[in-house]
Amino acid sequence: MNKLKEKAFTLSEIIITLGIIGVVAAITIPTLIQNSNSRKFVTQLKKSLSTLDQAAISAHAQYDMDYSLLTSVSEDSSCASDTLANNKYTICGLFNNTLAGQTYVGKYGSVKGANGKTPYVATVKSFSINDFLFFSFSDGAFVAFNPNAKGCGIGVGNVVTTGDVTNGKLKNCIGFIDVNGPTPPNNEVMCAEGTTVISANTTCKVTNASMGDIFPIVFHDGHVYPITNAALSAFLGGNGKENQYQEEENSGAPPKKISFKGNEYEYYDGANAYIRRDSNGNYVDANGNVYSKNSSGSYSGPDGYLYDENLNVIGRNYNGYSFSYKGDVLVRDVGNGVYKGQGGMTYTPNSNGGYNRSDGAVLDSNFNILGQNKNGNWYDYKNGFFVKENADGSYSGSDGKIYTKDSEGRYVNNNTYYDKDMNIVGEIYKGNWFDYRSGLFVREVGDGTYKGHSMTYKMNDDGYYERSDGNVYDDEFIFIGHK
Repeated sequence: MNKLKEKAFTLSEIIITLGIIGVVAAITIPTLIQNSNSRKFVTQLKKSLSTLDQAAISAHAQYDMDYSLLTSVSEDSSCASDTLANNKYTICGLFNNTLAGQTYVGKYGSVKGANGKTPYVATVKSFSINDFLFFSFSDGAFVAFNPNAKGCGIGVGNVVTTGDVTNGKLKNCIGFIDVNGPTPPNNEVMCAEGTTVISANTTCKVTNASMGDIFPIVFHDGHVYPITNAALSAFLGGNGKENQYQEEENSGAPPKKISFKGNEYEYYDGANAYIRRDSNGNYVDANGNVYSKNSSGSYSGPDGYLYDENLNVIGRNYNGYSFSYKGDVLVRDVGNGVYKGQGGMTYTPNSNGGYNRSDGAVLDSNFNILGQNKNGNWYDYKNGFFVKENADGSYSGSDGKIYTKDSEGRYVNNNTYYDKDMNIVGEIYKGNWFDYRSGLFVREVGDGTYKGHSMTYKMNDDGYYERSDGNVYDDEFIFIGHK
């Protein structure tokens, strides 16, 4: 009988095959990750733009004002308390009144980074952001704006021009959206071909490597739009136009070392810069900025912050004082266990081992906010709200608002409904219930049609919802464009 010969792969063939698979994976996976991040960033941008548009629409409906009637913010410390109801027609007041789940996080330089300790550092080259104020959305995105924003209007229906923003009515009405908040890379989207400038035209090409998570914007009338050619190009590219996101072989991450003008520099994430050590033991970056070594072994940076030997931020010199981190807050010790913050807040030790802040807020020993004492009452801290539970199950806010508990376990104030964690779920408007969908209040009226407060959303042939003002949204009501 003939014996059948069994055939199989040899060990060398298997090793060669696995090697080929490894090489292909090493080449393609970084590209796939980049492509995924690019599309994710643009999707998040559209959602944030929709949220900001809705804020202006809600402000117009309730208070007969939008961005065109803005007045400048008087000071950083007032932003969190500004309200349109008190005739504080600032961006702060508009956001506080019309955005759900927002949190004012402060002025640039005091905003916390991804680890909650080092400051948030944004690389924005199109304009200076040193005085910008920041809000955080419920999804973690940051929106930053110029506190001098005032009269941000060119007339409803008019098209924004480059001159409006560079030297016209909208020159202080600029800001940016960091779609994933303090999470890196915290870099502005840039042109891969062409020069990134403030422009109303898409005169550049954005690729995966030049994509960032920061998108410059302009506020005007009832809208918010991308306002650099790179941001606008990325925004349009998200709809598949002009093949903006081509596959590339590199990841776009900075190399760890470079040679520059005869010196070798190493990239330090803490300083977000290329650094070398000079003959005096100081650090110098590629732009010539010096990080001077102190007697304590720390380094004083050109921005006033204090760094450790690995150039991670550990404190700050501000107004002639040295501030260091106590938990997640930059404070200075003023004696007897008392601390002062950069904005003037005082933190006094209490009998529970925590701290009482001068505005009534109570923090634990790690400086996490627990709640607030106000007018003899204790208020718990919930999703940016200070509230206390009443005997009837309702909540009272430290700002005087009452959140009544209904039969479904929701909390309602002024016809707006929240869940037990104070996340907004919907509202009753003119006798009808409106769901809260990606920053919009809408109700279904049949035949694939939804209605907002004053706008109608009809499904078009592409399966998108087209609003009566020309804005277009996907099935999750995320803003994707304008017709």
